[in-house]
Amino acid sequence: MTQLPRARLSRRGLLGLGSASLLLSACAAPDMNTSAASAPNALRDAPPVQIPGSRQLDMRDAASGRVWRVFVQVPDAPAPAGGYPVLYLLDANASFVTAAQLARNTGNRPAGLRKDPLMVVGIGYPIDGSMDQIARKRDYTPPPVMEEGSGGAEVFLDFIECQLQPALRSAWTIDPARQTLFGHSLGGLLAIHALTTRNQLFSRYAAASPSLWWNGAQALGTAEKWIASGAPTTQPNIIVQLRVGSRERTKRKESDPARAAKAAERRMNEHVETLAERLSALQRPQLEVDSQELSGLDHGSTLAPALIDAIALAQREAM
Repeated sequence: MTQLPRARLSRRGLLGLGSASLLLSACAAPDMNTSAASAPNALRDAPPVQIPGSRQLDMRDAASGRVWRVFVQVPDAPAPAGGYPVLYLLDANASFVTAAQLARNTGNRPAGLRKDPLMVVGIGYPIDGSMDQIARKRDYTPPPVMEEGSGGAEVFLDFIECQLQPALRSAWTIDPARQTLFGHSLGGLLAIHALTTRNQLFSRYAAASPSLWWNGAQALGTAEKWIASGAPTTQPNIIVQLRVGSRERTKRKESDPARAAKAAERRMNEHVETLAERLSALQRPQLEVDSQELSGLDHGSTLAPALIDAIALAQREAM
């Protein structure tokens, strides 16, 4: 019988094997509370993740019969003297968890850098997914109805004004001077529509990649009429934050013809720039405009950085 040659191990090799065996035995050791055999089942059956201070409620609108899922994140710290600043999120099924945790994180900063505790209120839909495309097109587009299932922005804003905001005010102390609305894409369109038609509801508006192209740039036309009338507001101070990605701009050379055609039709960056210029031209100290093009980002990827900017906006001191 042929014997395999005996392996020769140096002292360094033996030490290496010893270290490896210790690592293997450490990995194999069962947890003090969960045996190795039951760990997979225990993890699978563990309860869902929860964010402290958060809650959700499906609210039925008495006027329209529609149901929206409302998410609320209440800070651990008590409300400041003027009340909690509030950040309202559209498409909250997709954005609430991120915003709520980021808002909580600001409470852990050193006292000298800590902003006022921020309440986050998300408005979403009673679904398990992150987006209800049918409902958001209905709720975030201004009238008139241009496509089937569109044009319901006024019903949605009525729900916020007549039911959601009164419920929040009755439950917590809210700062009326720091109410911020954040929306992305069609949600950004809704934010601009609210600014120019219902600005008693919010004092700050954060619109990320707003779909100002909707219905032949109708929202820009509404904004022009509002500006021509003197841009009346019921808030003493208004802040408008606009964000758009540099890759949303029409390119001279685009490998995807369909993508190029859509960009040319929608003119995302041009519309945002036009709105920012027209608002800035008012030169009103009570109206602040902050418009930025985010380098290297496309339509979908502007959501996260714009949300971070919106949180900072919502926590700013009153003007």
